[in-house]
Amino acid sequence: MNPISASFRNRILQGESTATTSWAQEMEYLYKNGIGLDEALHYLYFDKPSAEDFEKWIHKKAAMLITVDEQDEMVLSESDLRFFETNGYLVLKNAIAKEDCLSAQQIIWEFLGMQPDNPDSWYATHPMQKGLMVNFFDHPILEKNRSSARIKKAYEQLYQSEKIYKTIDKISFNPPLRPNYSFKGSSLHWDVSLRQPIPFRLQGLIYLSDCGPMDGAFHCVPGFQHKIGDWLTQIPETKHPRDYAVETLQPIAITGEAGDMVIWDQSLPHCATPNYGKKPRMVQYVTYFGENYKEPTEWI
Repeated sequence: MNPISASFRNRILQGESTATTSWAQEMEYLYKNGIGLDEALHYLYFDKPSAEDFEKWIHKKAAMLITVDEQDEMVLSESDLRFFETNGYLVLKNAIAKEDCLSAQQIIWEFLGMQPDNPDSWYATHPMQKGLMVNFFDHPILEKNRSSARIKKAYEQLYQSEKIYKTIDKISFNPPLRPNYSFKGSSLHWDVSLRQPIPFRLQGLIYLSDCGPMDGAFHCVPGFQHKIGDWLTQIPETKHPRDYAVETLQPIAITGEAGDMVIWDQSLPHCATPNYGKKPRMVQYVTYFGENYKEPTEWI
């Protein structure tokens, strides 16, 4: 039994407060074996497998992984890298092929039990959907998308390292607003502790459908990774930083066509936005982490 998987299983099922490995190491182990956190938690909570069965389940998942081809040719130019250094985000054009976006759209429709030509069906509830996020990761088409050599090379260039690994994450389904349907997404936020300094790590999403500024586009505050330290010192004592960000910061829309990818520094406040278009916005979240990444231990 791998000590990392054993540690994760025992802490979840038995509520152990100590572990032989860190949470970051456990997440790295799961991701490298093609398993998302929500998927692992669902399996442990509902199936309550033995340690041996949990290990077999992990090996079965790992056998389905697609090896990412190595690509020698750089995908980001010096201009792209300078843009990222200044703004903290970039758009990787044609990260995956249009036909792969269409295939992903089709399996999402099928998974949610909705029909693209029946708008009334877009607002049905699904047990694996919470807000805009859908716990749907385990499909060959989604694995193909996250195994794009072009995406991996972009992350290698941004991390300046080949010692990275891809994560297994959700998809997002954001239907157009209606009189009886309000936006289910969160406001401007960070997915990391604001304890300084924030470790360098990247986040990313693939637009599976064309997304203009009014179609539920991803928004962020460009360049904020260079300002956040000073900004935190200027917040009134009566305000929480996360609330103050919503009240005072002005994010901009980062648009893209189907197959384009947005990659951003986790120091940037960001959010999805209401969809005022005619069709649902579909997104697949994909990122790479650097090996041995350490999460901040204090949440602010």
